[in-house]
Amino acid sequence: MESNEGPSPAVPANKAAVALKGFRYIMAQWGCTEAEQKQLLGLSQAEFDELTADKPGEMSGQVLQRISYLMGIARALDALCPSDDRAAERIRKPTTEEPFCGLSPLAFMLADPQDGLKMTRRYFDWKAQL
Repeated sequence: MESNEGPSPAVPANKAAVALKGFRYIMAQWGCTEAEQKQLLGLSQAEFDELTADKPGEMSGQVLQRISYLMGIARALDALCPSDDRAAERIRKPTTEEPFCGLSPLAFMLADPQDGLKMTRRYFDWKAQL
């Protein structure tokens, strides 16, 4: 469960690099713009540039948690969709299903990255289990 009490502990650079590699792969699959990527991670331009530099340093626990949600969503989409193209289409396709209420899952996550990521992860985990 997320805590809103102070800054989250830093993730060492070697673990951050692994998470960032997965994040980049997912963002490329989904065709996300840099602006969408920054918003999903909750980062300013300077923070995003530092994170995506050739030799990234540490990463905050909050950013790692957001990447973890995105990885879980991608894993569930892989189980639900027979191809990367279908997964990318599904993440951008508006749906009337709860909790999206007419938005695409991506638009829903962008509207409220903190709770949107968590709710979208729960939704796709549930769908993948059906």
